[in-house]
Amino acid sequence: MFNLLAASLADLWTQRFTFAAMGLDLQPVTAAGEGVLRRPILYGVMVLATSFELCTVCAFMVQHRHQIVLCSEALMHGLQMISSLLKMTIFLAKSGDLIALIHQLQEPAPSRVVRRGQMLAAVYFLMCAGTSVSFLLVPLALTMVRLCQTDRFEPVTSFRVLLPYDVTQPHVYALDCCLMVFVLAFFCCSTTGVDTLYGWFALGLSSHYRRLTAQLQQHLLHCDPTRQDLGLRELFAQHARLLALVARFNAAFRAIAFVEVLVICVLYCSVICQYIMPHTDQNFAFLGFFSMVVTTQLCIYLFGAEQVRLEAERFSRQLYQVMPWQGLCPSHRRLLLLPLQRAQRDMVLGAYFFDLGRPLLVWIFRTAGSFTTLLNALYAKYET
Repeated sequence: MFNLLAASLADLWTQRFTFAAMGLDLQPVTAAGEGVLRRPILYGVMVLATSFELCTVCAFMVQHRHQIVLCSEALMHGLQMISSLLKMTIFLAKSGDLIALIHQLQEPAPSRVVRRGQMLAAVYFLMCAGTSVSFLLVPLALTMVRLCQTDRFEPVTSFRVLLPYDVTQPHVYALDCCLMVFVLAFFCCSTTGVDTLYGWFALGLSSHYRRLTAQLQQHLLHCDPTRQDLGLRELFAQHARLLALVARFNAAFRAIAFVEVLVICVLYCSVICQYIMPHTDQNFAFLGFFSMVVTTQLCIYLFGAEQVRLEAERFSRQLYQVMPWQGLCPSHRRLLLLPLQRAQRDMVLGAYFFDLGRPLLVWIFRTAGSFTTLLNALYAKYET
């Protein structure tokens, strides 16, 4: 079991790296009862630092609730921290089921599929890392440049927070930057780890359906009409196991996908507002990276679910079109009727009240556009 899972995790090097940076390990629970959380102190420091910064963001929003631009930027940071905290909490609660799913999903897959999945995960990790690095280093570089030009220490920040201490003191500012390292590392690793793990599962389910479709086409070329089950018993058994696997995946990731859908709508609106209603000291490097991260998040969850649905639909279509129904006897037709009806049902990956897919993507863009139009009208009326 442990050797097989270790081989399985060889395809998840990006996810293993990001989870390890937070003190987690994707290995199964050990005999001593040790779970995925291997370094609780490190993980606790990251969570406490993120929770503290979230409180300061909320305090800033309350103080500047009448200033739409500043409040929307603070909301953007606050929503991302809320998303990271909630997703990691759900991940830890569902870690046992997810580890079991990794073991069940990992079967021989084409090397090009594995390489493509890990390349996309690595690109997404670079986006998240670029977001974190630009958020910290750009204001720090501007602060150093201003210090060299004016000999006065005037910290530049793109993080709208209400801190309980004075960051105009150099040593306090240095400590605050160290605190932000834990916050940004938690954002980068949690976002990359959870989102790319969802994408890996979606890619694996799609690969399973493609293999079933190929087996069906290959089997019908050598179909034995004298057998009572036409030799399709094993194929239908694999399809039943795959349906159970999809159901378990849905149950394990439903809450995480629900948080993602709820947060991403308002988050996208906040990001758009930063472009159409800019203010002074805007960190456009961070904003560019963050926009790519938010857009890629949408693609991972929605297009990943859409790909699984399309592959399941392709299998059901092949089962109906390729099967020589006109040459089968009535008993064989009755035998295959139940698998055919089950295969024709839509394969939907859900998030409680939402069905993941392209229609939801359109709805998110429309809702974010409506929110942005409303905020822009309020800004034009009250702040210009």
